[in-house]
Amino acid sequence: MAAPPDVLVRPGTPTDVNAASLVVAQADAARLSPGTGDHSEGHPEVSEAVTDGSRPPLGPTSETGWERTRERLADERTFFFVAERADGAIVGAAAGMGGRLDGGRGEAIPGLCHVSMVSVHPDEWGRGIGGRLLSAVMAEAGERGLERIQLFTHDDNFRARALYERLGFHLTGETAISSSAEHIVRYLLLLPPT
Repeated sequence: MAAPPDVLVRPGTPTDVNAASLVVAQADAARLSPGTGDHSEGHPEVSEAVTDGSRPPLGPTSETGWERTRERLADERTFFFVAERADGAIVGAAAGMGGRLDGGRGEAIPGLCHVSMVSVHPDEWGRGIGGRLLSAVMAEAGERGLERIQLFTHDDNFRARALYERLGFHLTGETAISSSAEHIVRYLLLLPPT
């Protein structure tokens, strides 16, 4: 499914970091609170968080998580894309970076792109935006000469898992526990030679 015509997927810039981080927090809050009407119900601090970076959203996404997201997006080794509505609102983000050993803390793994933070604002779920964002990251990884792409997702995030599988990612069988103590599974995609 193509992203709706009122949404542009474009490379992220430093001025997009805070808005993209907020979308990640809102998507995580909705994922953890399924069935809520506005996807921030019960978590007003998420929906009211400012996007100028003066304070992080609290509640289901911790301050540490907010800061880690901002740091990753601002890191010069990270490339990211945002989905921007015609009114200028950022409604999605996805990031890529070189894969590293030791859960991202070790040495670089040659040829590996690690995809992180594929997030879409819950009000925009089901409109094809996540697929467009991930496709943009995949294309950029190929342009950078990377050969494989890995990503991790929550074991119970069936919407995300279906997207990754539609785009050609395969489960590796590897599992882990995330920093938020949730079960995650690893996916891998081999990119065609350029």
